[in-house]
Amino acid sequence: MTYQRGKQQGVNQEYNMIKLKYEQERKKKEAFYCSDYDKNEIDLYYGFVNETPTNPPIWSDTLKWGAGIGVEDKMVEILKMNGIVDEDYDQKEHGRVEMIREGVQINGYVDVRVKEKGAPKEFVAGAPIEVKSINNKNSFDIKKYENNEPRESYVGQLASYMDFYGKDTGYLFVASIDGLNTFWFECNKLDDGLYKCGKTLVNMNKEYKRWSVLYNDYVLKDIEPECLIRYKIPVDKVDWKSISKGDISKARNNRKVIGDPDSWKLTYSPWKDKILDKQGVELGYNDNELDYINQVTAGYTTWK
Repeated sequence: MTYQRGKQQGVNQEYNMIKLKYEQERKKKEAFYCSDYDKNEIDLYYGFVNETPTNPPIWSDTLKWGAGIGVEDKMVEILKMNGIVDEDYDQKEHGRVEMIREGVQINGYVDVRVKEKGAPKEFVAGAPIEVKSINNKNSFDIKKYENNEPRESYVGQLASYMDFYGKDTGYLFVASIDGLNTFWFECNKLDDGLYKCGKTLVNMNKEYKRWSVLYNDYVLKDIEPECLIRYKIPVDKVDWKSISKGDISKARNNRKVIGDPDSWKLTYSPWKDKILDKQGVELGYNDNELDYINQVTAGYTTWK
């Protein structure tokens, strides 16, 4: 056995693990994908210019992907078994999406569609169904689904399929990997470009425009866009009274960095190290930052 070192939010973790290799095939991005909804502009840009990732996935990442694909395949099988989807539906053969919006190419594959004929009467014939698996350990995510708030990026992806097929109704089928949490949402078109699924509202016209600006003003002109999402807000600029006690505890122990609300996009970016270097910040907090945090948050457990 050999030691493999991992990092999370700047904290080193050592554990016994055999060292295994994983190399992901890299292809230059040639078009936007329906699944690109709400993705960080800098990640999309780096994909188009075929920038080498500084944080490529490791072998263990593929395990959760494989588990998720297995669950989603089983969910599709259940939909077919219940007469909602045609038995012979094949995503690669029947689900190809190719469209141009705001002058840019958008591609994708819809997971499944409701039967055109013979589906249960409560379903709209031909409506797209987006199938997603979620991590059963992500309790925060699951609570949002329980509160009728499906993830915006999933709704946006589904809405793009609805746009392509010209459907006013679509469906989002979500299940945790362990099968203990399952959710079914109906998505409805409200107006031109506006779609609502549960409490989640997306504006596809706005997203298509965002993609068009990125492609025409940056990709084609070979101008790298600025990443406006901050991984780390300077510790003396954080309103610590507005931070949850749980997050303060994590920050004090260097297990969480306080950044912008969307900073998680950087944490999971394949170019995380490159982006952080451009922002002039380190992964995690250094000793001086930790000293400051511990000083200004002293007694935080009694704050009201």
